[in-house]
Amino acid sequence: MIIIGIDPDLVKSGVAVVEDGRVVDLHSPDLFDLMEMALEWRDLGAHFVIEDVESMRPTFPRALKGGSREAQIAKISQNVGQVKAIARVLRAYMDRIGADYTMCKPLGGTAKAAKRNADLFRNLTGWTGRSNEDTRDAAMLALYGWKKQCARRN
Repeated sequence: MIIIGIDPDLVKSGVAVVEDGRVVDLHSPDLFDLMEMALEWRDLGAHFVIEDVESMRPTFPRALKGGSREAQIAKISQNVGQVKAIARVLRAYMDRIGADYTMCKPLGGTAKAAKRNADLFRNLTGWTGRSNEDTRDAAMLALYGWKKQCARRN
């Protein structure tokens, strides 16, 4: 079985290909390349697991002193909004092409720790190639998120 994990992002999303429970490839495509890849994977019968960033809490301005921190919060809010928009586009695209997919809330625990820690990720998955936080997160979604069957579509 082929599972494709996707950690949506505005510029380059994290994408992981998992076959028979093993990470076989990691990618960081832009949205248009991801859409082309998705068609190919759909035709191979892949199941997609997309991080459900809609479940992320919004960042509201807080009563902080100093423009710098307020500017940081505003920037974080903008980034979250951009990621949510890309996730919505991906979800609509998956519906349009008739892909089998699951929307999964961001993972916690060891899976979340493996996103930030390359050595832990390597130990859990055996992956020795290049990775970044987004591709590691996508791999964790593909390995563990699909089992949760969160908001399955098609």
